[in-house]
Amino acid sequence: MKAAASLIRKAVLARLRQLPSIAVAVSGGGDSMALLLLMKQHLTPSQTLSAVTVDHALRNSSAAEARQVKAWCKSLGIAHTTLKWRHGEIKTGIQAKARHARYQLMADWCAKHKISALLTAHTKDDQAETVAMRMARTSSAKSLSAIWPETEIRGLVILRPLLSARRELLRGYLTINDQAWLEDPSNADPRFERVRLRRAGVALSLAGTADEAQRKIKSAKRAAQKWLTQNLRRDVSSMVEFETEHFAKLTSPTQDEALIQIIEMLGGKVPERVKRQALLNWLEKPLATRRSLGGVIFALRKNSVRVGREPSRISGSTIQLAPTKPLVWDNRFLATGPKGSTITFKAKVKALKRIKNLPAFVDQGLPVIMAGDEVLATPHFSHHQKAKLTFPTK
Repeated sequence: MKAAASLIRKAVLARLRQLPSIAVAVSGGGDSMALLLLMKQHLTPSQTLSAVTVDHALRNSSAAEARQVKAWCKSLGIAHTTLKWRHGEIKTGIQAKARHARYQLMADWCAKHKISALLTAHTKDDQAETVAMRMARTSSAKSLSAIWPETEIRGLVILRPLLSARRELLRGYLTINDQAWLEDPSNADPRFERVRLRRAGVALSLAGTADEAQRKIKSAKRAAQKWLTQNLRRDVSSMVEFETEHFAKLTSPTQDEALIQIIEMLGGKVPERVKRQALLNWLEKPLATRRSLGGVIFALRKNSVRVGREPSRISGSTIQLAPTKPLVWDNRFLATGPKGSTITFKAKVKALKRIKNLPAFVDQGLPVIMAGDEVLATPHFSHHQKAKLTFPTK
């Protein structure tokens, strides 16, 4: 237990022990092998531990490296799976594309095998290096927050238990336990920014900059959630409305977090910071009555802003519904319908008249449950007991 206490915080280890099934992303490098060994030694007997390796097929040695990891896992009594990234020639953005593919492959595998959480072996050194790279480009807390201890990808919880651990200590732990590891040749390739930065030297104290940025963001999220609960008006159509005067009193970070939560609430995709800032600037001094962002429309109305889904960004596919299996439609509504019914949106149904007290864009983006040409339900009415549409209004 002593090794875990020095490498993983007690609260983090306690959190890990609450999960019934854990998968560790293992490249074979010192960090990931140390994480795997720590989990093997310190999880409870009732927990399921698996290892998953992604063969990126970018080097001739990658398949052999995956086989070596598999052999190590076998000697440790840990189930191991290799996932291969199948791709064509990649000339630019190799590391970013490989990272994206890696997480997608592992997320799909974890979902298939009902894994509670995926663990990755990012260290305190990784955190400091990431902050250093981002500081060269920006000073925003969002960017400097760098690597978070817990995130989510497509519903899968990603945990990073080693963010307080030093890289050199992990290798010392492996040496004491007679566990070998691999050295990734890309870690010595000067084409990559992180490698060049590592060679120049990075102050470990920069990891504290990420911790502080994360605290600021958490505080802004709490303030935004409180403000939204007290000031955001919602209705069954999924339109929301807020007073511009009240919004203007929030701090910039809180405004940004509120904006993010509104966009996600209405089924949109949150765009990058620079685009969000452009909309926040527009709210201060609007040059037009309407702006769109992330698939959501913001429309001025006297002293308030009405916000709704942008109809042109809604998928045109007609989807089958079932009475016992609710469907999340357009990331907004929970829908059920009798056997044979389908769901679409109002812009595609000519038989329905516009609801006059709603903006046209909100009205056109309303979901409609159909049975052939018959309208069974909208958010405002239902002609069938099994046809239901629900948008959270609290």
